[in-house]
Amino acid sequence: AWARLDHKFDLEAVVSTQSTGDRANGRLIRACLAELFGTASVIFWGAGAVISEETALNLAFGFGIATAMTAYIFHDISGAHFNPAVSLAMFIAQRISIVRCILYWIMQTLGALLGAGMLRLLQGNTPGTVDLRKKTSTAEAVEQWNGFLCELIGSLAIVYTYLAATNRFRRHRVSSYDFPLSVGLAVFIVTLTLQPLTGSGVNPARALMVNSVNWDVPHRIWVYIVGPLVASIVGALSYELIFSFPLKPVVFEKKVVETEGGVKVTKSEDIVIGNPGANGDI
Repeated sequence: AWARLDHKFDLEAVVSTQSTGDRANGRLIRACLAELFGTASVIFWGAGAVISEETALNLAFGFGIATAMTAYIFHDISGAHFNPAVSLAMFIAQRISIVRCILYWIMQTLGALLGAGMLRLLQGNTPGTVDLRKKTSTAEAVEQWNGFLCELIGSLAIVYTYLAATNRFRRHRVSSYDFPLSVGLAVFIVTLTLQPLTGSGVNPARALMVNSVNWDVPHRIWVYIVGPLVASIVGALSYELIFSFPLKPVVFEKKVVETEGGVKVTKSEDIVIGNPGANGDI
């Protein structure tokens, strides 16, 4: 029965009849949908984890695990960015095109709005809003420029993690399990550190949409937009120019003598030392 079904529906034959442009457009549409629903998932589960009590540890676990879970689902479809800062870094590092970067930005913003809106619909407000720490009896207030540096440094750590995990010139292949774990842990430690200081935005889409849904957009919101985007530029340029260079594979030529029709023919083959990864063209 399975053989007859396979004979009637040959998936490879169907795919082969599609043009290259149709397949490329289909992949881009799927990637955009993955960024839309993936970002919504990260916001919903990440912010939802602090419904009962908003502490640094709860928020860190929420966003860290939500990012890892969603990255495992969508990594091979879109690259699992879920963050405009990550997409900008990928564009600057020539991992994605400008068109894909812009489309990802739109989908991530809509996804963040969708995730935050679902939480507000379910419980009347969306936890996980961001703002700079105000002065208390035990701690000084965080000024805008200090908050900007916090967001820049935190975003830089996340950007570096993505760039390293998707570096196709690394000498070892990043497995399907390593990538979600890496980015999830990066989000976890950054959120744990920054939550008491800035609320740990490190994602312009999350910071803007979660606060907007709660009608609570502070005048310091630029900190959560400019900081991560500057980190994207600094991170992408420094990683590609400094840290990625030693990991590029070494290519040398090897002469091979083969016999074709009784005649010896010398051919050249390029031997590559180092395994290019699979995610450079996402």
